Amino acid sequence: MRMKRVKERDTKSKEIRSPKPNAILLAALELFTRYGYRKTSIDDIARAAQVAKRTVYLHFENKAAVFLAILQYLEGQVRQRCVAAERMSGTAVDRLTGLLDAYFGMAFELFSKSAHMPELEETFSKLARARIGNLNTEYEARLARFLRSLEKAGEIKGPPRGLTVRQLIHIVVRAAEGAKHDPEVQGDRKALKRRLRELAILAIAAMKKNVSR
Repeated sequence: MRMKRVKERDTKSKEIRSPKPNAILLAALELFTRYGYRKTSIDDIARAAQVAKRTVYLHFENKAAVFLAILQYLEGQVRQRCVAAERMSGTAVDRLTGLLDAYFGMAFELFSKSAHMPELEETFSKLARARIGNLNTEYEARLARFLRSLEKAGEIKGPPRGLTVRQLIHIVVRAAEGAKHDPEVQGDRKALKRRLRELAILAIAAMKKNVSR
């Protein structure tokens, strides 16, 4: 996946005035996915980014700070993809599929072929558990707002009896998260997109039928 220029310097959101931090983050992301977090050193990152080691430390305090800056970048990418999905033309299913793909598709593109994904997930949890939790909460809230906007526009009705919109979204998101472990999906980007579309169809159909409300 082609990655756009990073606009933030570090987890404190300082402005980048040099292309070097961007090169450092891109190099680090490649190394982390290829070799894992523990086996990747600042020396490795500097060599891959073609900068001096001191340049890495000029922009990032340590390896953990580099990792967190990557997370910050990915958060921004998810938000940009969500905005694009919300504004796209097409049916409610098309747009909800795009919203699901904004999160799960990007993660799939970046990490699905990495043999070190369990370690990376552990590192994300160790360094940024609360931050990831906040991102997930923000993402689910965004999906819920989207469904409510469809309901307000008369495109769908409310959720089935016994469920709120947030609960319905939570179920869909958990199913999307589990899709990456499906043998029919693993390593196949198109298969993941089909699965996400199936989940979008189910969610929209449930609210169109308004079962036993």
